[in-house]
Amino acid sequence: MSYNYAPLQASATEMLKKFGRQYTFTRTTKGAYSAATGTTTDTTASYKKYACVFDLTEQDSGGFTVVAGDRRMLAEGHTYEVGDTVSLDSETFRVVAINPNKPAGTTLAVNLQLRK
Repeated sequence: MSYNYAPLQASATEMLKKFGRQYTFTRTTKGAYSAATGTTTDTTASYKKYACVFDLTEQDSGGFTVVAGDRRMLAEGHTYEVGDTVSLDSETFRVVAINPNKPAGTTLAVNLQLRK
C-alpha cells in the first residue's frame, strides 16, 4: 500500500501562496534553423508560480557551486528547466539548478538555485 501525497502537495501549494508571492517565469525555446536567413526562430513562453525566496548558503547548495549573489527559491510543483528566467525585485535571475522534493513521483515543491 502506498501513501497518497496529494493532500500534502495541496498543503505545500497553499503555504507557498500564503507566505510567498507570485513570480513570472520566462522560458525561451530555440526553434528550427533557417539556412535561407541564417537565423533560428525562438519561442518565448511565460508562466506564473508562487514561491518564497531566500539567500543561498553553501549548506543549501546540495553539492552545487554557489556564487556570490545566488538566491534560493522554494517554488510550487512544476516542471522547471535550467535556463528559465524570473524577475526578482526588477533584477533578472536564471535558473541554474533544480532540486525537486518528489516523494513517490508526486512533486510537493521545488528548490531552485537562481543566478544573476
